[in-house]
Amino acid sequence: MGSTRGEASVASILLVLGFLGVVVAGVTVWPLVAASGQQREVVEREATAVVVEPRPCGARAAGDVVEVRIDGQIRRATFDGCGHTRGQRLQVMVPTRPSGELRVGPVKDQATELEALAWRTNIVLATLAAVAGGGFGMLLGRR
Repeated sequence: MGSTRGEASVASILLVLGFLGVVVAGVTVWPLVAASGQQREVVEREATAVVVEPRPCGARAAGDVVEVRIDGQIRRATFDGCGHTRGQRLQVMVPTRPSGELRVGPVKDQATELEALAWRTNIVLATLAAVAGGGFGMLLGRR
């Protein structure tokens, strides 16, 4: 018995969808694979700062002034944020080699760019798996 026209079109659709899935997965995973082999110098580290001069938030706000301990010395720095209370402790990111006027920022959610790429890859691959599962379910529902 030969294949019917319906079976041939389903096979070609599955072939195209499979190829498209492999391409999307490859494009998504490639930056993660490329970045994993690179050694990056750590430019920031986490520290605890204490607000000494709070500043109000607004268009011209320069940020709160904080004191942070770096290599055993207490230094004043401008925090990339505003509206905190005097004496409040904040977790901040400090440059490993501070020079000149010191500016610190809040702790980042993701420690490295590699973790951000891994998170994006997981989301895209999970979405791709959901779409493929839904398509397969639709094909089984037709029978």
